Amino acid sequence: MSETRGKRSSTGRQTSTKPPTYFLKIAEFISENYPEAEKIIEIGVGLSPYTALYLKKLIPEAEITVTDVDPAAVKNASEQGLKAVVDDAFNPDLRIYEGSDLIYSIRPPPELINALESLAEKVNAALLIFPLSEDAYLSSLERLWKPIRKDQLTAYVFVGKPEKNRD
Repeated sequence: MSETRGKRSSTGRQTSTKPPTYFLKIAEFISENYPEAEKIIEIGVGLSPYTALYLKKLIPEAEITVTDVDPAAVKNASEQGLKAVVDDAFNPDLRIYEGSDLIYSIRPPPELINALESLAEKVNAALLIFPLSEDAYLSSLERLWKPIRKDQLTAYVFVGKPEKNRD
């Protein structure tokens, strides 16, 4: 292995302490667009809680919570100082999300999109998705989602079902 690469953990993930810029840009985007948010939830944090950790610094007065179906991901986030909860967006515990100003998900699988929409509507929260650039499936969602591009970051904001007037 080259000396310029980060060391890898037993899971194969790099163990570098420097978070990938992509996650930091997402936190900056959220803090710029939702600076008054009091409760923010990331769904599907996985083993990359970088955005939530940075959000805690950018919006220190906000309650930041991360969720995942994987108890190991939740334990990892909790050990890094985040409020972390095991939850399944397909069958969510609404008590976790009540009072949320913003729900976001980074690189969610396509099958999760409808569950995220439903959850955000139930708790009356704004919803953002940050896809991989090659997530072409989101182009078909543009009736319900508004793409926002800033620098090299693309976010999709859920604007609601077509039959609802959200203006």
